[in-house]
Amino acid sequence: MEPRRHRWEHHDERLPVDPDLAPDDPAEPALTHRPVAHVRRARQHDVLGAIAVGGFLGTLGRYGLELAWKPAPGHLPWATFAINTSGAFLLGFILTVLLERVRPARYLRPFLCVGVLGAWTTMSSLAVESDLLVRGGHGATAAAYVGMTVFAGVAVAWTGILTARAFDRRRAGWLWR
Repeated sequence: MEPRRHRWEHHDERLPVDPDLAPDDPAEPALTHRPVAHVRRARQHDVLGAIAVGGFLGTLGRYGLELAWKPAPGHLPWATFAINTSGAFLLGFILTVLLERVRPARYLRPFLCVGVLGAWTTMSSLAVESDLLVRGGHGATAAAYVGMTVFAGVAVAWTGILTARAFDRRRAGWLWR
């Protein structure tokens, strides 16, 4: 009798792979690569423009939410927590959909994932708010805030990946057993 497998132990499930990472390019990070001379790459100004526009929109959204949802002194900054966790979920979901189901689009992934979500999420605010909590004598709150953010971020990113895959029952049939 075959041992029972948990639904998360599917042997061929892998995280989405960024197609911009070329495994045969010695300048790209990989376990098998040795240090080589720096490879000069031409900047793609049109892609940088898409990232800039997305970054502008993501920053405006984050700024508006942070203004509307100010934390009380000594309390968890819930706006930043919500921003970072929603960004982690959306990044997992959108990247999975784009990398596994959508034909390569030159501007869509840089605009949404690097621009909008890169500017929407904010590690710098997490660091500053944690520091302010510690300086204000709320070290336990700061530790809880950092721990919750990291744990929730990983959990919701994985949930985003699973959610994106769940819409395709043929690919994620193991979820429905």
